[in-house]
Amino acid sequence: MISSKAQYKSKRQQKLEQRQSQSKPFTHSTQTPFRDAERNFKSRLPPPNFDNVIDFYNLDLSSDEIKSKIVKIELKVELGKDDDEEKENIFGDYNELKEEKEIIKGERRIAYVVKDLPGFIFIPNPFTPEAQKNIIKRCLKDFAKYPNKNNLDTHYVLPKEGLWNLHEKIINGELDKNDSRCVVPLKASVTGQNSLYEEEIDAKQEITQKECPQKSLVEKEYQEKEEREEKGEPLPSSDKRLPFPKDIELLTTSVVKSINGIKFYTNETNENNDKQYFVNDYDHKKWKPEAGVVNYYQLKDNIMAHVDKSEINMEAPLISFSFGHTCIFLIGGPTRDIAPIALYLRSGDISIMCGPCRTNFHGVPRILEGTLPKYLEPNYDDDPEWKIYGDFMSSSRINVNVRQVF
Repeated sequence: MISSKAQYKSKRQQKLEQRQSQSKPFTHSTQTPFRDAERNFKSRLPPPNFDNVIDFYNLDLSSDEIKSKIVKIELKVELGKDDDEEKENIFGDYNELKEEKEIIKGERRIAYVVKDLPGFIFIPNPFTPEAQKNIIKRCLKDFAKYPNKNNLDTHYVLPKEGLWNLHEKIINGELDKNDSRCVVPLKASVTGQNSLYEEEIDAKQEITQKECPQKSLVEKEYQEKEEREEKGEPLPSSDKRLPFPKDIELLTTSVVKSINGIKFYTNETNENNDKQYFVNDYDHKKWKPEAGVVNYYQLKDNIMAHVDKSEINMEAPLISFSFGHTCIFLIGGPTRDIAPIALYLRSGDISIMCGPCRTNFHGVPRILEGTLPKYLEPNYDDDPEWKIYGDFMSSSRINVNVRQVF
């Protein structure tokens, strides 16, 4: 008599096989509400349903349901109109903003909040076209090169002058693309004397999750470093923090000051059925930008639902600037089981997450093709320097987000 295959399987294997055969087959209905929303906007065929996407620039055309969720508020300080002329120049000349109203719809003292999202603040584009171009140039030419870190540093030995500078030289005919200086080697193939960063970069030992210090220890270590800095004592070579870009610091400082003390009623109620309100009570004088991330998106890129929670100071706001093509931004609650709200982020728009919203899941499931503002196109004006940047932005979106760590 020939034995069945089951006789050659352990009891554990047989139980696992039985469970798998009885388990519910995978379907879209088993996904979380956030994942369902991501799937909708990532879909090419059939096309996404954009009916419930919040468009802060065209609220008059929105449904009554969307209108009931939005509150228009006034910022405490008008962006760009500050005693510090340096701040005003970063947002662009105020008179230019008024003259080009058909290009820029934002008003520098207007913001919007969503009743279902306490702590989320949306500021429509306060930048002039020239101011946007200046920041985009900085993101491509300066922020993506040594000593700043980017995701390519993990795998490649990047030239100190940055990839963008090499790209410019090739486009301008100063360098042939087959030149050896255009070869970017993998780190796995570069050792010892061949490393371009050998003298500048200190080796970092890998730390397992069990060995990672608790937040209290990190705070103590940071305090000790602050004390050493105040005394003028040198920091260890492995802890040389880079100075934060002055222009981005001024931008974020102005934004944090403008939302100080903002208060609005939410859709939540207390046990007495009284309406709850949110107030941004973070003291803007404590704001100190300490970390920034620049994300470079191509048209088919996306970023899945996530929470930015690596900072010790979770009370300080997270400030995000969008440039280039319009995207769909999803923001939900503290878990993926809460259905997210979808909204458009256009070039120049500023989104702020503070208070309870700071730990909400959020993501960008889609970049919308053909939405680049005309003033960012390569041949919009006679500026020959902009063409190379405009060519890049024709298929891109740049996001700059800044946070306080400690």
